[in-house]
Amino acid sequence: MRVLLPPSEAKAAGGDGPSLRTAGFGDSMLAGTRAEVARAVTAFCRADPNAAIVALRLPASRARADLATNTAMLDAPTMPALDRFVGVLYQALDPATLPPAARAAAGHTLFVSNGVFGLLGAAEPVPDHRVAMAATVPGLGGRTAPTVLAALWRARLGPALPDLLVRAPDAVGEHLIVDLRSSDYATVPSLAGPMRASALPVRALTEKLIDGHWLRRPLSYQAKQTKGRLTRALLLAETDGRPVKTVDDVAEAAESAGLVAEPRGTPTAPTLDVITRWNPTT
Repeated sequence: MRVLLPPSEAKAAGGDGPSLRTAGFGDSMLAGTRAEVARAVTAFCRADPNAAIVALRLPASRARADLATNTAMLDAPTMPALDRFVGVLYQALDPATLPPAARAAAGHTLFVSNGVFGLLGAAEPVPDHRVAMAATVPGLGGRTAPTVLAALWRARLGPALPDLLVRAPDAVGEHLIVDLRSSDYATVPSLAGPMRASALPVRALTEKLIDGHWLRRPLSYQAKQTKGRLTRALLLAETDGRPVKTVDDVAEAAESAGLVAEPRGTPTAPTLDVITRWNPTT
């Protein structure tokens, strides 16, 4: 099993790992692009902070703090990606309380989409930063015109994804790929060809009580929480002698976490809806 996750804007500060300038950008085929993006972002934030606030989509309430964080990205301490991201999904996943075997499994099972790093393994070291996949950054590829990071990573990740996920292109199909990415990241890259045959896109929905009727809605906060609960359940299943290889296995893990799972799609292109119930009056 492999699980694709979105990042979170909320991140833990600090860290005790070596900086990117000291340790580099990993040993994958993405290392060169990661270095190029990180250096371009830091240079942009330093040289033209007002333009960087707009182009990187930094929120006004903390734009100056985010600029300083991005400017220091190359020299800041790192920590594993699974500990760096602390948004709603990661709070529900609650990595700090995972049993040791599940935490170890996360290191080769979970992968996080990211504007600077493309796709991060859960155990990879990451500094604090704030760079959305939709951001535009000048100075990439020798061009002065801004480049949309999503377009850059879509081109770089597409051919690299089989090796990144399974370490051998001919092993595609041996692992179910549970795709929990949000809409901003779901096409960076799209899962096509043999990868699509192994993929299970999951949609998180909420049944909300409205005027006495339960109506299904894709509510952002609850969707993130549901995906975190599902991810935790998948890791626990994998390390509890219940390997996750099929849609039914994912559905069983979801139900073990108190969620409702409804398979959709076709036998060759399955999808899964995972539903939680929310009563605003309780």
